[in-house]
Amino acid sequence: MDEQLIVDTLVLDAIAIDIGRIKSEFDGATARSERLGDAVGHAGLASRVESFASSWDQRRGELSEQLGQVQTHLNTAVEGFRTTDTELAKALTDQTSNYPPRTAQPQ
Repeated sequence: MDEQLIVDTLVLDAIAIDIGRIKSEFDGATARSERLGDAVGHAGLASRVESFASSWDQRRGELSEQLGQVQTHLNTAVEGFRTTDTELAKALTDQTSNYPPRTAQPQ
């Protein structure tokens, strides 16, 4: 049975970039939500919007922190796979100069 492990590090890199963008949106959401209350034009609705936004501030912070951790772990995994791939390729390349093993010729 032919077993293979294929890891597309470009996809993992793209995911890490997307997570970084999502994290940035979470980080900037508080400032945008404060302005949203001013934009609705109705005092009662503005109050509800601001209340909702402020109740999410803590949770957004937690989610932002968790997204940062996921991004860090993805970057670490990508670097690990790239390092392993490079080392395996080098080992195979180095092995070709020594393979097949040569035995001493009888004299």
